[in-house]
This record gives sequence, structure tokens and C-alpha cells, in this order.
Amino acid sequence: MSKDEDAELISKAKATAVKHMKDKYGLDVEITDAKKMPTYVVYKVNFKGNVLGREEQTFGISVDYKTQETSNFLYSPELKIVLMEKGYKPRE
Repeated sequence: MSKDEDAELISKAKATAVKHMKDKYGLDVEITDAKKMPTYVVYKVNFKGNVLGREEQTFGISVDYKTQETSNFLYSPELKIVLMEKGYKPRE
């Protein structure tokens, strides 16, 4: 896979992650790090980011770049408080 193909996969997966956070949790976020996993392991890109204007409200999320499905949502204690205030029941 070429660098351009990788960049396109990552860009599309990034858009999926940002849209997921907006649609599901009503959060505007920015992605601060992206890492494409080796294809012999899994077809995923792992992202790290934070809520816009709230650098302490961090999260991690994976996107399958073949199906655009999200998984492995992790969040900081600061973001957990926000999610709970919005009525979501984050797992322990």
C-alpha cells in the first residue's frame, strides 16, 4: 500500500471518528494522533484526541478502515464526567 493510499485510509477513518463522537455524544473533537495498525494484525486506525477547547478531556478510539466501524472507545476521567452529565453511563 502506498503512502497516498495510507493517508487516504487514515483521513477517511479520522472523519468517521470525528463524526461518531459528534453524532453519539454531541462532542466536537480534534484528533491529535493517528496510528494505522499493520494489515497483517487488523484493519484499524487508532486515534487519540480531545474535546475542542478542553485538552484534559481526552479519548482514544479505533476505526476499522474497511467497514468504518468504531470500537475501543477509551476516555479520561475528565471526559467521563462530561459523558455522565450528558446522561451516558460509561463503563467502569
